[in-house]
Amino acid sequence: MAKTLLITIFCVIACVQLSHAASIAEVIDNDLRVNLNGYYKILAEVDAAHKANMEKLIAQTEAALKETDHKEKTKILDSLNSAFPEDFNLYLNKKLQELNVDVEIERSLSFYKALLEKPEKDAFQAEIEKAVETLSALLKETDAAKKVESFAQFSKDLSGSFKEFLAKATLPEIEKSLNGAIAFFDGLLDQADIKFKDEIAALKQQAEGGLTAATLEEKQKTYYEITNPENKELFNYLKEKYTEQKQ
Repeated sequence: MAKTLLITIFCVIACVQLSHAASIAEVIDNDLRVNLNGYYKILAEVDAAHKANMEKLIAQTEAALKETDHKEKTKILDSLNSAFPEDFNLYLNKKLQELNVDVEIERSLSFYKALLEKPEKDAFQAEIEKAVETLSALLKETDAAKKVESFAQFSKDLSGSFKEFLAKATLPEIEKSLNGAIAFFDGLLDQADIKFKDEIAALKQQAEGGLTAATLEEKQKTYYEITNPENKELFNYLKEKYTEQKQ
């Protein structure tokens, strides 16, 4: 997991983000600026054991931001995947979770508040209201590490029947995402000069399999995998083609 951590940090996981930028370089730069903001916050309180690696990460991220060619930016970022020891990657992941947990809690809170507006919520209204109350209180927690731990525990404490209800409530969105990915892959496969044709066809087939998966977790896992292929050249190519389509 630690080996692929920096890929996740630096790559746009959901292709939809690309639609708001004019170029691939802009997409990458937007992510880099967000990342740097977080890194500087971590550096301000980093322990001595990780300070040198934190400074190295910031320096290389700034170098990527100054580079004008998106392919060169990508090369710099790809090189970071093996540039740091596992213990630093784990430390960084923990600190980034602490920085981003408020955003995740707020997203969850918005989701549960929206559920209160759905007519099918009646059987679970008490649990939804409790979830809203719990998440609202959690936002006020001042201990970042405790907040991450409590938020992770939050979903585990939900009843089985409520989890089933939540799965049904989120199912349409993940299926919409999978269908969108299939349409994107179809569009690429119709192009005569397409690269990675076999790989893209395999991703399309995997997405179609995700639509027929029995559980929400399997569908979500499939969507993550098709939007984060291990082949970095394929990943970058897909980002480039998606940007072209949205311009």
